[in-house]
Amino acid sequence: MPQRPRRQLSAALALLLFLALPVRADEAVKVAVLGMPESPDLKGLSGLEVSEDGTHFVAIADRGWFVTGRILREKGGPVALSVDLPAVSMSRDKGGSMRGHGHDAEGLAIAPDGRIFVSFEDDHRIEARRLIRARAIRLPDLPDAPRLGGNSGIEALALGPDGALYALPETLVEASGIPVYRYLLPASNTGPDGGPAGRYREAAWNRDLSLPARGPFHPVGADFGPDGRLYVLERAFVPPLAFRSRVRRFALGPAGPTEEVILLETGIGRHGNLEGLSVWRDAAGAIRLTMVTDDNGMALQRNELVEYRVVSAPGDG
Repeated sequence: MPQRPRRQLSAALALLLFLALPVRADEAVKVAVLGMPESPDLKGLSGLEVSEDGTHFVAIADRGWFVTGRILREKGGPVALSVDLPAVSMSRDKGGSMRGHGHDAEGLAIAPDGRIFVSFEDDHRIEARRLIRARAIRLPDLPDAPRLGGNSGIEALALGPDGALYALPETLVEASGIPVYRYLLPASNTGPDGGPAGRYREAAWNRDLSLPARGPFHPVGADFGPDGRLYVLERAFVPPLAFRSRVRRFALGPAGPTEEVILLETGIGRHGNLEGLSVWRDAAGAIRLTMVTDDNGMALQRNELVEYRVVSAPGDG
């Protein structure tokens, strides 16, 4: 009998110690890195969308091209890439292919109904297409377009579960943080050339949302995952030619962004210039982060596809 209080005290202390342990936060663990095939059409990739099963992709290049292909997988992991060449040159809203000024494509988002949205730097704008070969329709201008620098425009696009298109600028940071532009998409309709029939002017952008800015990182890619959360790929440039990358995840609700988690933060030079991000769920139910690098057409930079898997603790799965 005298030992029972001691045992109870020991059990209570053990419970307190257990409750004091840090909660295992989700993090991203590397699955694979694949080099892109050698081709001029695959230089400067800056946006990426991967199919729901992770086997097909659409990418965009700085020169105003669409690149499509397949990701060959074994045991769930990517082992090789098959690319459809030549790349498809984007058509302008007034017809003809993009050349010279205004072709710097950066952000990519594809809606469930197949509509394709691309953001551009230099001539800051966002365009919609029904098909990759269809003529573009220019969406209403962003309210802060005149404030965006020539090489720091809308780098990230993401389509939310609320039917809105979200756009994030690379370097525009204010007291409230990184502004997020939201555009409620009109219902899909198709013109005679297979492109959207022009209802986009009926809606307007708003900017009642912002993300916290942390450290030297700037948004370069974004996607909503199948879990409904916003994933943001960010980049920090380390002169002369090195980069660090970070992926943060947010829940978006009436109170704004909550549940911020840093899933990935790399050291200098672990990967190349990661710019495109696509988030999907694998057959085992885990979230995958598939990313692509922008080598800027330079031999000294890497041109690769990088994939991570979100797990609950190191070594899990």
